[in-house]
Amino acid sequence: MQPRATACRVLPAIVLGAAVALLAPDSAQAADPAPAVAIDLGGVQLELVLVKGGRFRQGSPPAEAGRGDDEAVRDVTLGRDFYLGKFPVTVGQFGRFAAETGYRTEAEVGASGGFGFDGKGLSQRKEFTWRTPGFPQTDLHPVTLVTFKDADEFTRWLTQKTGRAFDLPTEAQWEYADRAGTQTRFYAGDADSAAAAIGWFKGNAGSGTRPVGQKQPNAFGLHDMSGNVYEWCRDWYGPYAPGPAADPEQAAPPAGDKPRRVLRGGSWLKDAKHLRAAARYRNDPGSRNADNGFRVIAALSASAPAAAPSPTPPPAATAQAPRSSSWSTAATVGFVGGGLVLASAVIGLIGLLVHRAVGRRPMAGAPPGVTFRPQGDGFWLHAPPHLHGSMLHYRCLVKGAIRRASVPIEPGPRGQFVYTGGVPSAVEVEQIGAAAWAAPRAAGWAAAPSAAPRAAAAGAAGRRSRDRISSAPDVAVAAPFRGYPSAY
Repeated sequence: MQPRATACRVLPAIVLGAAVALLAPDSAQAADPAPAVAIDLGGVQLELVLVKGGRFRQGSPPAEAGRGDDEAVRDVTLGRDFYLGKFPVTVGQFGRFAAETGYRTEAEVGASGGFGFDGKGLSQRKEFTWRTPGFPQTDLHPVTLVTFKDADEFTRWLTQKTGRAFDLPTEAQWEYADRAGTQTRFYAGDADSAAAAIGWFKGNAGSGTRPVGQKQPNAFGLHDMSGNVYEWCRDWYGPYAPGPAADPEQAAPPAGDKPRRVLRGGSWLKDAKHLRAAARYRNDPGSRNADNGFRVIAALSASAPAAAPSPTPPPAATAQAPRSSSWSTAATVGFVGGGLVLASAVIGLIGLLVHRAVGRRPMAGAPPGVTFRPQGDGFWLHAPPHLHGSMLHYRCLVKGAIRRASVPIEPGPRGQFVYTGGVPSAVEVEQIGAAAWAAPRAAGWAAAPSAAPRAAAAGAAGRRSRDRISSAPDVAVAAPFRGYPSAY
């Protein structure tokens, strides 16, 4: 009996040691991260600034001048430190991405181009793209005329290239970083004159963007948080949930509301009041305007060796690879933290192994219970509970054009609305999981949108809650983007 007793004592110790070893590298890195990081993108530098987590008051008081009715005040706690781009992503940085991957933006792929500056305002023309927004730019200007998908694909490229998890910031992360400990209208004060010291807007920018970094930074060392270009955030636009919030993110469009993504910061085309820290904006994720740009957020450390990017993949076949798990490290540490007792370490390690095993288990046949209902400019997705959290890779037919995209399955009480840019006449499952696209099937499309989804491949692979959808087709050109941009 002695060998068995010895094994009983040794096994928990081994498991505990493995759990500590699994968590230690990121914990050590997070304990003393560098205040700034510069990443070489291949002749172009991307500068990141450390933002320590903490608490702040999001929104604006009722008496604030220029306040919008969607800026309800709430106390927010951000439990993780992160890196944020020192500047908005520039033309030079985005150009490096486009040159290395062959990526074409939605304005370039679409039939009608984007909304560029025509000398009086924004108008849509085929020639308006991020390369030609209607005003002169250099590599040091913030990139514009990029959709939510374009910005998201840039962060995927960064993740693959560096091994560090990149993303777009949540709305709460963005406002916390913008305020940098202040509670005034602008981080430089309350008066409109304070806006001129920190940003470019309608009153001082002229007819277009300005090179980044020319205005006064905030206390965190971040430039151009106010003005120059609006910046895409991860959140779907919706009212703030009442009460205090911890690491909030609007992961799905509110039921009954038109699906729109959040933009923050104001722009060269807007008045000073739109540069306020609490000011909120929203737009169709497929909008491509000459004052829309973005800024990236990054994990504290690389969690995997950087993979060599494909030299020139066609934009239609851009693989929807899973994000790095760096963002979940702090949550795991918090779970184990408080002592790293033996029981929690064993449970955590077993859970991790089970999750990985389940995520790789193939699923045979089409998953039962997955249905689609077209409506408006997209479709409602319904899926059984055991598929929640999985990544759905689908294709649909919109105005004769095939569109492929991915979305995490996270339905609400009414289901989950997926934006496609138009009413789909057919929707089909290609895969459920995080693997690459399934091979195109030889048969034609089903005539009716109610046709049963076809077989799916790989099983559930956990993913952070956010939609990942494309408003550009993989085959044929996009339908014209009509109407004046909704954020205006």
